[in-house]
Formats: sequence, structure tokens, C-alpha cells
Amino acid sequence: MSQMSFGKGAVCVLVLSLAGCASDRNLKVGTADPCQSLQGIIADYDRGFASLRGKRNDFASLTVFSVREELIKGHCEIWLWNDGDSAYVCSANTPDGEIAAHRYRTSLEFVQQCLGESWEEKAVQRERDGRYLGVATQFSSEAHAGMVISVQNIVPPGSYRSLRSNYLYIGTEERTPKPD
Repeated sequence: MSQMSFGKGAVCVLVLSLAGCASDRNLKVGTADPCQSLQGIIADYDRGFASLRGKRNDFASLTVFSVREELIKGHCEIWLWNDGDSAYVCSANTPDGEIAAHRYRTSLEFVQQCLGESWEEKAVQRERDGRYLGVATQFSSEAHAGMVISVQNIVPPGSYRSLRSNYLYIGTEERTPKPD
């Protein structure tokens, strides 16, 4: 794994990897120190990300909140299900497989370096009904029981023009992607 600097000059390299720095200029980092922000988001998990919640939108089985601290400006939300499960999710879409693969690799490197060696890492291939959807790398830690951090590069089933989706998911283990 290459070494990265976490100074302000490296912000694009760190988090906009989800946003494809070199090829997607519409996506911007939402925080001055993404690694410190990630640690703060992790720390707020046990409270359902309550300190990060902004404006709410209620749906039948889910409430979606805007977030006060976004790793990627305009692309992160907090999801709160009626059963109490919650997740902090950032997503970015592209029809270009090369951009999506680049986002996945560099986002994965960012998360690996911010979390350190105390987190267990596991790669998972995503499938549904025998159809390959993509890859996810999941991180778990005994210090944060029940929580999973997942970096994903998937082609959603039935997506228009082979749309690719990159996600950073921080939430309950039960709702994290699993191989089908």
C-alpha cells in the first residue's frame, strides 16, 4: 500500500477518490480533514449518528437525513430505518467502469489508512440471482461490535446504461451488502 499524506493538499486524493478527482469535477470534499471526519462518524455510530443529522425526510420504512459533516459534499446521507438501524452512506454514480474502479481502489486505500491495522478487512463479491454485481470490501472491529464499514463498486441490477455505483457505507452489520 502506498503512503498518503493527510494534509490539506491531499484531500482530493483521499476522499474524492469516491468522486473520481481527475474525471469528475462536480464532486467536492465536504470536510477539511476527511480522516478525522471518518473517525468522528465512527464515534457517533452508537448514537445513530444523531450529532450529524440535518434536515429529515420521512418515508414509510425509512427516514433520510442530510448530514452536517459530509465526506463528499452533497453525496452523503444518514439512513434511519423504523427498526432503529442506521447508516451513514456516501454514494457517487458513473456510467464509466474505469472511473468506478479508480474510485473504489483509492477509496479503499483511504479507508485502510484511516482505520489502521486494528480493523479486520474482508473482500466480498456481490451477486444476485447468479449475476455478478461487483465488489465490496468490509471492515469490522471488536471495538465497534455490530458496525461495518464497506467500500463498494457495484452495477445495480437493472441499471440504466450499465451505471456503476460507488458507496462508502458505515452502519449495522445486518444491512451491509452480503454475497447473495
